Amino acid sequence: MERHDRFIQEDVHDPYFVKEKHPDPAVCTKCGVVFRDGIFEWPERPPENAQKMVCPACRRIDDKYAGGEVRLEGAFLEKHRDEVANLVKNTEESEKGRRPLERIIEITIGTGRIDVRTTYEHLARRIGEAVHRAFKGELKLVYSEDEKFIRVQWKRD
Repeated sequence: MERHDRFIQEDVHDPYFVKEKHPDPAVCTKCGVVFRDGIFEWPERPPENAQKMVCPACRRIDDKYAGGEVRLEGAFLEKHRDEVANLVKNTEESEKGRRPLERIIEITIGTGRIDVRTTYEHLARRIGEAVHRAFKGELKLVYSEDEKFIRVQWKRD
């Protein structure tokens, strides 16, 4: 007998995405990203008739509400800190160009480790993958089951 019922998944709760749409077009007063035709994009110049708003990424940055955390550590990192930090920043720049809401909230550089907090989980995963691809080592991705969040750990001794 064939089953016709379906498991209905709840939406993942994200307080920074509201159900109602932003006015179209709208420009973020903090970073300048434009919401137009249902997407966020970096404009060459903002539309003249754009409404003002604060985008979800800027709200997350203001609240320090991370969607991803990356911990890079190990003896290798201590010797190659600048190279790894540059790769992290370059990865953000590349992602931010395609996905304007994917940004770094903060980078903390300590002895033998770098901690990075990102606005959303996609950027955190991409940073971990980029560091692993470039420098090898051990990469571990841990997704949260109840919210959109990832913890990325990379280590090389």
